[in-house]
Amino acid sequence: MVNYTDAGKESEWNEASLKARRLHEIQELINCFKLNPMGMTAGKFNYEWLLMNVTILYGEGRSKYSPKEKTEVDGIKKTCEISLEKCPPHTPVIKQSYSHRHMSYTFNYDSYVRFVNVLEYYENKVKDLNDEHGLTTKNKGYGGMF
Repeated sequence: MVNYTDAGKESEWNEASLKARRLHEIQELINCFKLNPMGMTAGKFNYEWLLMNVTILYGEGRSKYSPKEKTEVDGIKKTCEISLEKCPPHTPVIKQSYSHRHMSYTFNYDSYVRFVNVLEYYENKVKDLNDEHGLTTKNKGYGGMF
C-alpha cells in the first residue's frame, strides 16, 4: 500500500536568472542600435528598433510598476509612437524612371531631434523604474534581483 501523506517537497520556480539574462540581452541590443541610430537593420531605421527594444524592456518590468507609473510610462510610449507616425525623421520618396523604381528617404532634422529626445526620456524612465523595483543589480542595503 502507498502512503500518500509523504508526497515529497514542493519546489519554487525562480525566474530571476532568466529575467536577468533577458534584461541583459535587451540592453545589449539597445546599446548596439544607439551606436548608429540613423543606420538601417532588416529594413528599419535603428531608432525604430530602439523604440521596440525599450518597449520590450518596459514589458519586462511593467508588472512591478504601480498603476500611476504604468499610466505615466504608457503616455511617454504613446508620445514616441505618435511622434514617429506623425513627424517621422525619415520620409520615403519613391523615384520612378523608365527602367526601374528606386526608393530613397528625405531626412527631417527637427523631427529626428524631437523623437530622439522623447525616446531617451522613455528609455531613462523605464530603466529608472526597473532599477527602483529591483530588476537590476542589488544596491548595498536594498533589495534587488540578486
